[in-house]
Amino acid sequence: MKLQKIKQVKDFLKKNKKIALITLIFLILLFSVLTINSFRNRNVVAVAGGYKITAKDILIEMELSPEYYKHSIYEDPESAIDTYINQILLYKKAKRYSRRYRKEIKPKMKNYYMKTLSQEYVENELVKNITIEDNVIAEYYNNNLNDFIIPERVRIYEIVLPSREKAEEVLRRLSYGESFETIALKESISDSRLQAGDLGWIDVRKLDSEISDMVTKITPGDVLANIVRTHLGFHIIKLVGKTERRILTINEATPSITEMLKIKEKKREVDTLISQEREKGKIKIFKNRVELLKKGLK
Repeated sequence: MKLQKIKQVKDFLKKNKKIALITLIFLILLFSVLTINSFRNRNVVAVAGGYKITAKDILIEMELSPEYYKHSIYEDPESAIDTYINQILLYKKAKRYSRRYRKEIKPKMKNYYMKTLSQEYVENELVKNITIEDNVIAEYYNNNLNDFIIPERVRIYEIVLPSREKAEEVLRRLSYGESFETIALKESISDSRLQAGDLGWIDVRKLDSEISDMVTKITPGDVLANIVRTHLGFHIIKLVGKTERRILTINEATPSITEMLKIKEKKREVDTLISQEREKGKIKIFKNRVELLKKGLK
């Protein structure tokens, strides 16, 4: 009897060890899965209909988009995410029709793949070792100094009014200390009213000669005593800032020179490669079928 009880106790302990081991293994696996999912999801910025959108997705979209879209991401990243969500929702609907449009999509994907792969090859293999020596940069700078002239610029505010009488009244109010920007916001008839009259920085050479002569003779903070008439109305102008004409130093110009010379060198490398490949003589154009292009455009 005692031996039977001892055996039962041993069996129970043995069985519990297996349960404990199985439980431990399960917990380890669960922890591993959760860790992997957490690692995978660390860059997820949104989920749309079960589709996970990562920061990389948005950045790739940025690379393929116009320059203005790239700037919008920095200014309003949530808007960029929202735009991508809309794209995903539309895609999920369109995906149901993938078989129907496969024939039209396949050649487009082929061309896109060829272009993308070629671009990656050019950037990462063909021209990755291009360097522009300092003496080349200096030579370009010295031979093209006119390209690095920063013209005189002015930042001006305006109030545009419908009549000379109204403009003269506003000039008097300004002389009594009223805020130029406040009057511009409330009474100007120009689109610049929305920016309190701010026209931003302007190259003096792009101003009307009469206006540029007057503006360059006053100091920032002054309002022109003369009312300027244009087809838009009667302008009161305030000078807010002024920069003198100068030439960029070679250190300031180096980044843009380097980039420009790299682009030229890249083009040369690509042209050379294409020329070499064409010389191998494996190209044939069927001139009698060229007309098919014209027919396809009709």
